[in-house]
Amino acid sequence: MIFKKLVPLTIISLASTSALATEIPQRGGTFFDTPERFNRYYTDPQYSPAKTYFVSPDGNGNGSASSPMSADDAFSQISAGEEIRFRPGQYQGCWQLDEDNSGTYDAPIILKADPGVEISCCNSGRKACFNLEYADYVAVDGFTLKGGDYGVRAVGGYETRYHQKGIAIVNNHISGQYKDPIFSGGSDWIVVDNNTAHDAGSGDGHGIYLSNGGDWMIVRKNETYDNPRSDFQINADPMSTCAEEGIDYDSALCDGSAREGLGAGVSEFVLIEGNYFHDGTIGPNLTSVRNSVFRNNIVGFYSRHGTSFWQETNNPNLGSANNMIEHNLFMGESRSHVLQFINHSGNNTVRNNVLLAVSRSDTSVSARSNTLLLEQDSTTEDTNRFAGNYFVGGYFEGFSPTSADYTDDSFDRSWYANFPYAGDMAQPEAFKPVTNSPFTAKGELLSSTPKDRADITRINPADLGPWQITLPDACEVLPEPVTTEETVVCEAIEIPVGYQILDTGNVTFKARYYISFNPDFSVGDGGVLQAQTGISKL
Repeated sequence: MIFKKLVPLTIISLASTSALATEIPQRGGTFFDTPERFNRYYTDPQYSPAKTYFVSPDGNGNGSASSPMSADDAFSQISAGEEIRFRPGQYQGCWQLDEDNSGTYDAPIILKADPGVEISCCNSGRKACFNLEYADYVAVDGFTLKGGDYGVRAVGGYETRYHQKGIAIVNNHISGQYKDPIFSGGSDWIVVDNNTAHDAGSGDGHGIYLSNGGDWMIVRKNETYDNPRSDFQINADPMSTCAEEGIDYDSALCDGSAREGLGAGVSEFVLIEGNYFHDGTIGPNLTSVRNSVFRNNIVGFYSRHGTSFWQETNNPNLGSANNMIEHNLFMGESRSHVLQFINHSGNNTVRNNVLLAVSRSDTSVSARSNTLLLEQDSTTEDTNRFAGNYFVGGYFEGFSPTSADYTDDSFDRSWYANFPYAGDMAQPEAFKPVTNSPFTAKGELLSSTPKDRADITRINPADLGPWQITLPDACEVLPEPVTTEETVVCEAIEIPVGYQILDTGNVTFKARYYISFNPDFSVGDGGVLQAQTGISKL
């Protein structure tokens, strides 16, 4: 085996990366340096329920796999540690779980759909396909939910001690609700992962709405579009959770720390990553959100305005502050703001993002000068920190880029894989930069965002925005001579096109890195990658 070059592992080891407090925790781990209390169905891949009730649209049996019962019968019997499995078919109805029918941290309730389950939500009661009213530790997985007021509604009390805990809403397609496809209120340790939420109605109009001071939340890999109000909204809503409850805004009960059981008027410790919020009326609203991470998201385009970090009171402590906004793509084509920080939403770190102000037609895309690209006011303009951001077109209020950022008055559609023209609704991959785009290898490697939206490990200098396109230095394996055993010292092993691995067993290919390992590969002293492999021509 011949290697074109040998490169020591001086930047990163591709075999492992250190876990951060903002990574998805394993069961029993930490999240924002707090012992996790998420739903076990989400954090423990080895978990299985103690009992499963099988249901079907016309079921009237005993709930076994061969004799499904009705969904109504299953909900009347379900208890902690059990699962209701929906067999394929068309269902109509609404079902509720409450504090008397609830899961626990060790024994969650699981509502799971086989492929091909579609539910038309009812128009009575809460009008929610699944209403989780003070119910803890319930997982909702794999459903297509249509109509009603809500697809999934999950709520607890205003006071932090009465918050709901441990809801997981994953892998669902929810649309056509009069209010919101996904809604939560006073819900801690909630997960909203890999859902599609669109075409909400005029009753409220958000795709995903997390309200009333929920803390320790994960929102990742979701897609929202065609919603008449903010596509994604977190509103701690201190007017409701504090003022209407007789609590002053400046009381610790309202603005204190969630770690101390306080702060009913603020949402804290939220991970928002890898989402695609797009093609609607208003971009993400983060209202009274603190100490959170917004990374690797693709956001735009909106007819009114883009992403806002702000608040609705006069208490500076309730601003959307102390957040990390890193490696996102923010896009706008209206006159209004693409990204905004106002009303004491300060002390945020804004790094390695790409912000585009463009004008699109059916045949062209160009930079637009009269879009408000970034807006701050007098309470924020001297408090937020910016570095490594790439600004295209537009103008600024309360902000002036420094030498730590990049500005460009031009835009070239060829910078991206397939940047959409006007009226086109693109897939996320359309916004991947090409290797010669101006966003590559421009940013400092950030320990707080070590991977891109496709879970590719970033290298230093990092590509800006949500995608890591630049590859690490690689040892290219040449086809002649072929050796079946060799020690490799490099950051990656590149397998040429037209060749395959020999005797690989369960070889793993790591995304675009073209890394292949013998099953007994190991990392030696000093972080040197050691592998044994061979290649042959196909």
